[in-house]
Amino acid sequence: MTKTQDELEVEPVEESEEGEEAPHARRLDADSILDTLVPDSIDWRDTVRRHPAVSVLTVGLVGYLVGRTKGAAIVAGITAGLSSAMMRQLSDVFEGDFFEFE
Repeated sequence: MTKTQDELEVEPVEESEEGEEAPHARRLDADSILDTLVPDSIDWRDTVRRHPAVSVLTVGLVGYLVGRTKGAAIVAGITAGLSSAMMRQLSDVFEGDFFEFE
């Protein structure tokens, strides 16, 4: 079963002890990214509705070009992020009660 768009919403963060509201986690979706990148004078949603095939081909071409020129850096970044996450998990395991011999 897949989650709908509403079920993927980020829950609001509770207030901290000092009474200040903690920063909210930002949603990362295509609409919010495109809204920040594309100028307000361009209605990109209408353009995609009117020309879906051209839009898909354009995005595919941009993805291909970015992959060809920056592919090694993207793979290195993903690898570094996964390595960091694995090291955090391992440090949590080694710091836990599992490996304490008393």
